[in-house]
Amino acid sequence: MYFIKKNLLNIIICVLAFGVIGTAVNFFIPPAGTTYEEYYTLESGLEPNSIANLNIQLNETVNNVSDNIRVASVEGQSGSDMLKLVIGTESGINYNSIHAQAMDIIAGEGIVTADSAGLNTFETPNTALKLIIIFISLLIGAAAGIIIALNNRNISTEEDIQHYLGERTLGTF
Repeated sequence: MYFIKKNLLNIIICVLAFGVIGTAVNFFIPPAGTTYEEYYTLESGLEPNSIANLNIQLNETVNNVSDNIRVASVEGQSGSDMLKLVIGTESGINYNSIHAQAMDIIAGEGIVTADSAGLNTFETPNTALKLIIIFISLLIGAAAGIIIALNNRNISTEEDIQHYLGERTLGTF
C-alpha cells in the first residue's frame, strides 16, 4: 500500500504522457477509405435498364480490384437527367484510374454526360486502429511508470525511513 501511496502520481504522469504520445501518433494515421460521389447532368434521360447494365459492367471490371469494398457504382432514376457515380477507395486503390475506367464504361453504354454537377468527398476514419494505438500506449505508459517507481528507492521523508529501514524517527535535522 505504501508503494502506491508514494508512487501513484509518477505512474499517472507516465500513463498520461504515453497517452498523449499515442494520440499524437494517431494524427498521422491515414483514413481507412475515401468515398467520392460525383453528380453528372446528362444530355438525355436514362434508359430503364441503363443503370443496371452499368452496375453489371462495373462489377465485372472495376469492382474486381478490391475484395473488401465495392469500388464503383452508378445510381440514378430512369428518365432522369442526373447520374450519380460513387467511387470508394481504400489504400492502394488509385482514384484517377478507377474514375477513368468508370467514365469509359458510362460512355460505352451510350450515356453522354454534359457537365459535372458536383463532387462530395467522405473519409472513413481508422477508428479501431486508433483506439488500439491509444490503448497500447496507455499500457506502455503504465508499465514504464511502474518500472520507474520500482527503481525509485530514494529515502526522502520520515515515512520512507520508517518503511524501508524499520526505524522510528523523532524528527529531522
